[in-house]
Amino acid sequence: MSAATPRVPASAIESPIGAIHALVEELTRIIGVAHALVDAGRHIELEGLDSQVGLLCAKTLDLPMDDGRRVRPRLIALSGSVMALSHALIARAPPHL
Repeated sequence: MSAATPRVPASAIESPIGAIHALVEELTRIIGVAHALVDAGRHIELEGLDSQVGLLCAKTLDLPMDDGRRVRPRLIALSGSVMALSHALIARAPPHL
């Protein structure tokens, strides 16, 4: 993690929306590292990522509507990162015979 990456205060994580923000930041870092590894031609293992995304979805659905709207831009950005990683993986997949 770089020094420029903001840390979420422990008190913010204790709130439902704070926990979601922290999880989005962690997933964004994981996806970023995975994308960099794929770009470098390395093999990556994404086991367990689906359960973390499922947890994020469940926590988000539990939010009050106004809080859900506030977190929406971060979720859209994370979705874009996941799609970019997906495209990178597809582009580097060996051709099927």
